[in-house]
Amino acid sequence: MRGLRAVAVAAVCLSASIALASGPGQPFDDDDAGCVPDTTEHRKCSEKLAKAFGRLIAAVTSCHDRQARAAVSGLAFDEEACEASAQTRFEASRDAVSPLCSATQLALASDEETELLDSTNPGSLDAQNGDVYCDSTSGNALDSGGDDTGWVPATVDALSCARGVAKNLAKLAQAALRCHTKMAYSFFTGRAFDEEACEEFDPLTGRGARDRYTIRALKLIAHGGCPSCLDDIQQEALAVRTIGQLDADNARLYPCP
Repeated sequence: MRGLRAVAVAAVCLSASIALASGPGQPFDDDDAGCVPDTTEHRKCSEKLAKAFGRLIAAVTSCHDRQARAAVSGLAFDEEACEASAQTRFEASRDAVSPLCSATQLALASDEETELLDSTNPGSLDAQNGDVYCDSTSGNALDSGGDDTGWVPATVDALSCARGVAKNLAKLAQAALRCHTKMAYSFFTGRAFDEEACEEFDPLTGRGARDRYTIRALKLIAHGGCPSCLDDIQQEALAVRTIGQLDADNARLYPCP
């Protein structure tokens, strides 16, 4: 992981030159798609939608966690009902904030919801579940005949590792969404903000979202029991993918006017 962290440090050093504030309605002008909100109402809408999406990701991750634990124990679990409940809670939050939102914001939020929850979409939480519950040693699919990818962990330690990775990725996603929210608020109010340091690695504070993720990943590896498909390299690759997907999708939460 040292090489990856060195790249992250270099990125932070470079980010100082692109952390200048863009004004309302202007592109973020870095690796994050989208624009600074153009009105206070639209800013508040985006902030609340970002929090709601963070809760949705955590909730679906919890559904997959419960599904895996039940499968290892030989118990039944209605994962689809669990996800449906999470989606209902998300849509209630979206509807509550809709008076603040533009039609474009609501339409793009719907697109993001579809990407995360439509199992046929490669970016969905169901489709990516197999990258965490990835060890096929048991020979038993987590959701045989269903829409969730992945395998039943073969051992208690493998289950513990996969659960830890899934939780770490959900925490990383929520942290990245908070970084985007802080950037949008700072730029909207005319202040500079180093989003890369927030999201990746801050050598001054060591509090970057990716750095915290890496620390948790190393603890999982040190504990032992992780399958080869969840070694340190793969866990970092999953983090890179998570950040990249959220950066690319940022225009759905912070659309340009």
